[in-house]
Parts: sequence; structure tokens; C-alpha cells
Amino acid sequence: MSGLGTAVLLLIEAICGAGGAFATAWFWRMAALGWKSVAAAGVVGGLALTGLAGRIPALANFLGKVENAVDAIARGVGTLTPGVLIGVGIAGLLGGILSVCIIGLVRGAGSGRR
Repeated sequence: MSGLGTAVLLLIEAICGAGGAFATAWFWRMAALGWKSVAAAGVVGGLALTGLAGRIPALANFLGKVENAVDAIARGVGTLTPGVLIGVGIAGLLGGILSVCIIGLVRGAGSGRR
């Protein structure tokens, strides 16, 4: 994959991760984080979960390591197929959601709230 393609995928992961984190923090006030902290947690969570999902063979197919004939044809046109873009976006979104949930649970347990 080219450098530009990798940069686009990382940008999608980061934006979707931050979006998922903001949505979770807005719906779940227990997290009680500032907007900069939510954005940072979302970006880190989105990048981390996408990187982790890329190492799992069943999920790696959705993140750009598809080696079937249909994707091989699409790669002739370009490496950023719609399936790859959607898979990376969903993984980033879920990573942002999970990171804010983990932070909210840790902060809630640390403050004695149940």
C-alpha cells in the first residue's frame, strides 16, 4: 500500500475513533472527561483496535488484507476499496467507544461510585 493510502486509512481510524469516543462520552456522563481527553482517548482507541484487528486473520480481511479474486481486481484500480474503508472506519469507531468505556469504568471504580 502506498504512503498516501496508509495516511488515509490512519486518518479514517483516528476520526472514527474520536467520533465514537465523543458519542459515548455524550451519552454516558459517568466518563466525565474534557473534550481534549475524549478526543485523545478516541484516537488512541481507534488506532489500537484497528491495529489489533489487523492481526486477527478473520478480521484482517475487512481491514485491507483481502486476498480473494474480487479484491485483486479492485486492487488493480486502487488499494482503497470500499470494503477496506468501511472496515477500518467501523474498527476505529468501536475502538473509540471501548476506550472511553474503559476510562469511565476505571474512573467510576476509583471514585467509589457503583
